[in-house]
Amino acid sequence: MESKLFAAFTAAAGLAAGWFWGRRGARPAGSRVPDEERLAWLQRLSTVGQMMSSVIHEVRTPLNTVILAVEHASKMLARGGDPREQLETVAREADRAVSILSDILDFAKPSPLDLRPVDLSVVLEAALQLQKIRFAERGVETILTAPEELRVLASERHLFQVLTVLLINALDAMPFGGRLEARAARRDQRVVATITDTGIGIEAGALKSLFEPFATGRAESGGTGLGLNVARWIMHKHGGDVSIASRGIGKGTTVTLTLKASD
Repeated sequence: MESKLFAAFTAAAGLAAGWFWGRRGARPAGSRVPDEERLAWLQRLSTVGQMMSSVIHEVRTPLNTVILAVEHASKMLARGGDPREQLETVAREADRAVSILSDILDFAKPSPLDLRPVDLSVVLEAALQLQKIRFAERGVETILTAPEELRVLASERHLFQVLTVLLINALDAMPFGGRLEARAARRDQRVVATITDTGIGIEAGALKSLFEPFATGRAESGGTGLGLNVARWIMHKHGGDVSIASRGIGKGTTVTLTLKASD
């Protein structure tokens, strides 16, 4: 995992440094690098720093799940129970952390996803199940309404990553409890899924910038804004889309995903 973090950092830093020195080398010997080029180089280095912060934030979600699962496994063992389910969660989330790092590296060098028929209702249920401890601790009621065999053309692990990002965002928006409702249905050749929460909502002026890199309304809690940007990239790679709507502060938020039906 550390090697992937190092690779992400060195790749981005190398691009910034290479751009700067390449520009410098193209100028006559002894000539001064213009201030605007120096500023552009510093801005690129700043972006590298933001990117690393975002990588850490994105990986923190599965690692937090690992910590919770280990704590529950310890309690289970103390009661003489069987912790295999918790240990399976640990293994799965550790693998997901590695996959996220790989995806972020792919983000810098786009490549096609392996899209196959996937049952969206199963992936939705699995994503909700993984966060059930957090939702229960926060006092959030979860409702899932989706028909069985609702197949979409998708990369299952990438779709799972998108759903996890959206569920964590919804949870963060409901610090004092509430209700989260996930729905999915087919519309012609598309499948539409919505995740609606009764949380703090979003100001109208902030909606347009939510998918921009590093845009976040949760900077004070460690949010970096990379999650939604990567989610949109993943959805576009699926030939789909993601959008966010809110009626304003205190009125909740609805996220809509559109995907191609597999048949």
